[in-house]
Amino acid sequence: MKLEPVYAEERRADEEMEVASSTFHVSPDMQQMAGVQLSTVAYSTETATIRAPGRVVADETGLTRVYPHMEGWISKTFVDFNGQMVKKGDLLLSIYSPEVVAGEQELALALRVRDQMKSSPVKEAWGNSELLVQAARKRLQVFDLTPAQIAEVEQTRTPVEGTTLRELFDKGGTQTAGDSHATGGVQTISVYSPATGYVTARNAYANQHVTPDTELYDLSDLRRVWIMADIFETDIASIHEGQNALVSGANNESPAFAARVSYIQPQVDPQTRTSKVRLEVPNERLQLKPDMFVNVQFPLGPARKLMVPADAVMDFGLRQTAYVDRGNGNLEARMVRIGQRRGGRVEILDGLKPGERIVTSGTFLIDSESRLRAGTAMSAPAADQGHD
Repeated sequence: MKLEPVYAEERRADEEMEVASSTFHVSPDMQQMAGVQLSTVAYSTETATIRAPGRVVADETGLTRVYPHMEGWISKTFVDFNGQMVKKGDLLLSIYSPEVVAGEQELALALRVRDQMKSSPVKEAWGNSELLVQAARKRLQVFDLTPAQIAEVEQTRTPVEGTTLRELFDKGGTQTAGDSHATGGVQTISVYSPATGYVTARNAYANQHVTPDTELYDLSDLRRVWIMADIFETDIASIHEGQNALVSGANNESPAFAARVSYIQPQVDPQTRTSKVRLEVPNERLQLKPDMFVNVQFPLGPARKLMVPADAVMDFGLRQTAYVDRGNGNLEARMVRIGQRRGGRVEILDGLKPGERIVTSGTFLIDSESRLRAGTAMSAPAADQGHD
């Protein structure tokens, strides 16, 4: 194929022809009848705020699930309703566990054997008995007994009296469980709260059989909560982790307080076209409750941008068009590339220059006139050919 050189003058001529093909004439009288208004494109310093609805949720890092570390039967519960506040170390319930009883008996027996082996002529005997004591102690630690409870067994070295489970239930399961040994010869293991928080789920009841995989309580520390804000996909680029925000109640009556963006979910909801932004908020006074609705504001710093009224741009999805005043009633359909929207204005990334005058009102009628003129120009050669 033979290559033909293209010179700058020819390229400039082609561009002028392309501009001319997108230029059409609308008389001033018709523009006035159509309500056409013009404005000059100029840079402006934009200080905007993104507003979004949010919902309060519990901080997942502050959730604690309480499980027993042994199999047995609940003797008594001391935390009896959802919403109850418990502190770390508070007594939650007491459990009668035959396997813990056996473990304590094993420790007591190992301690007595170790004492007897101190006077043994066999040197290894005392060392082996000490290993048995350590193994028995670790087994009780697996059952989550506290050091004080294990120390009590080592101090008394007395196996528990043989009270049966039926005898325990006949007494109504009301044995005191302040320590590892309850009154009446019934041994119950006290289960303490591993964290501070509010009870959000309770599955522990007296005389209930439990296993190590039984979830007894769910605790939620609400002194710090999360706020999940819904940000439109057109604004998500302006949000970043570590950014500060202001949170206020849904009625905007309570004073706003500071929050910080800790995570931005990577996906967009296909139904709402929003992305979840997570904010962390201190909540020492517990003014924020889970599932409460709030308003979130993201202040944006000032930026110098080329902004025009949103009505000046005809958005057709894959392409956007603005109409530039060329003087003497001549208008040019100009392809533009838009950026972020701020209220009733839109950012122009490409296609317009400062100082140009564009149509800002009556754009729809001007667009219709442009399409009508383009359709007439395309049909004219075909009509001429048919006439010949």
